[in-house]
Amino acid sequence: MSETNQRQCHYQYTVKRGDSFYLIAHRTGVRLRDLLEANPDIPPARLTVGDVLCIPYGADTQVPAADKGAQTEPPADTQGDTQGNEPSDTGASPDTNGPAVPIPPCPPNRRTVVQNDQTAADLMLQYGLSYHTLQNANPGTDLEEIHGGDILCIPEENTPCALPTTVTMGESDTLESIAITYNLPVAALLRANPCLAPEDFRQGAVIRLPQ
Repeated sequence: MSETNQRQCHYQYTVKRGDSFYLIAHRTGVRLRDLLEANPDIPPARLTVGDVLCIPYGADTQVPAADKGAQTEPPADTQGDTQGNEPSDTGASPDTNGPAVPIPPCPPNRRTVVQNDQTAADLMLQYGLSYHTLQNANPGTDLEEIHGGDILCIPEENTPCALPTTVTMGESDTLESIAITYNLPVAALLRANPCLAPEDFRQGAVIRLPQ
């Protein structure tokens, strides 16, 4: 974190296991865009346990109880319960270095009741969301096993999802299946791996994904 960013921080947040930029922004009450701009040196796809993020000032910024000891200055408006008022909507991400970190509750106006025969794909198309975004907003939920009457959280915006740098091909993977999985043209995969012929894309091969 740069010295300039640190002076603009409301407080500092130490990343824990299970965290993502979206969850941290939701938990602390700042806009995802503001959080990303306040931490330009930390790529969203490479967020790791122990990283220290700058939480910028915002109208709704609040300090999670687990991080009160890490703030750079004591805010005057963080008294009371910052863990959420609805335990039924919270979960916990495992943390090997301390107590479990509560997952923020979903705002009532962002919840939807799954209809009979409705699938995760239907919801993604209806609300224009990626699978990654829907899963991040509903940790612990198997999106392939949702049923009518289930309540899911529908985020307002998509969570950034960067491609990994490389991927190791599995037993059933092919050049074409990798291209489909990562929404990449086959030609782009071949250009990114100039030493591999099409038949070299098989189990065990470590291939580079174009960014």
